[in-house]
Amino acid sequence: MRVSMVVPSLMLAAGAATVAPSMARAQVGLGIGGGFTFPVSSLSTTNKTGYNVLANLSFRSDSFPLGFRIDGMFNSLPTKITDARTLQVWTVNANLVANLVNQQTKPPVVPYLIAGIGWYNDKYHVRTSGSTVILSGNTSENDFGINAGAGLRIPLGNSSLFAEGRYHYVFTPRQRLQMIPVTFGITFGN
Repeated sequence: MRVSMVVPSLMLAAGAATVAPSMARAQVGLGIGGGFTFPVSSLSTTNKTGYNVLANLSFRSDSFPLGFRIDGMFNSLPTKITDARTLQVWTVNANLVANLVNQQTKPPVVPYLIAGIGWYNDKYHVRTSGSTVILSGNTSENDFGINAGAGLRIPLGNSSLFAEGRYHYVFTPRQRLQMIPVTFGITFGN
């Protein structure tokens, strides 16, 4: 076996052995939320500020600063052009969450960073009307994207309130979709 394969494998095994005991005490949480979605860059020329709805499943430990979160989000951004199109974006993301304070001290507010990758389904609902003809239809694409942002979590017993903002960049074949959802919600269980 080549040394270039052995060293990373040993590092990965040592890291897993270090993380495993703290994640064995991991808390699982179910979160829901909603808020505003702001279009960025070229998307802001065609679409207005919309809304988002979020559901997530999180895994974290008070004794380890990194956690993992899977989330599903729906974003709707209305058009700036009358009777033209509304953009709807469904996402499923896998994220790493890095807590910026020691949670074992039970701080009143926990700031965190979040970043991940995911699947994005962007769908345009198109409607055009004339004096006698009305045309409507949908276009849809599945694309890969990334996201990164920051948030605050306020622990409340076995639950916590959260507020976060994340930048999403979707690799579409034509126009790159860029948006910033700002979401407020509650997580049950951690």
